[in-house]
Amino acid sequence: MTRPLNPLSVELSDQLRDRLRRLLVRVDELRAQAQQPGSWSPPVDLCEMEDAILARIELPGVPLSHIRVSLLDSKLRIEGRKERENPEAPSEDQKPVRFLCLEREYGAFSLSVTMKWLVDAEGITAKLLDGVLHVRLPKSDACGREIVIPVEE
Repeated sequence: MTRPLNPLSVELSDQLRDRLRRLLVRVDELRAQAQQPGSWSPPVDLCEMEDAILARIELPGVPLSHIRVSLLDSKLRIEGRKERENPEAPSEDQKPVRFLCLEREYGAFSLSVTMKWLVDAEGITAKLLDGVLHVRLPKSDACGREIVIPVEE
């Protein structure tokens, strides 16, 4: 007779449930992007500092006028469009016979990141430097710090 499996600890069960939830949310985001022809997703780095969250998004070839950054209900949203270069029409002798490699992506992009911290909305900054969008989201003073609450008898 086989022994029944030991139940998972509550902590491990909660961790697995949280990871599965995040995975399903990401799958839904990818599915939504896949349904939009011409869409792509730029690479993103997020890091937490003592006083802020920093986001760096690679957007080479995307002009500032085609980028929109917004924050709504603790969700950072970055949208934009990268146009395919359309050089002057080459003469017949300059047209390529065939393309050997086409890896650059074009079209609309949209990405969302849910903030787990309260953000000081008035202090948010965004700069486009050398094809990388730098977004700084300062944490609110009420967030991320331990507050000791006195207990009375």
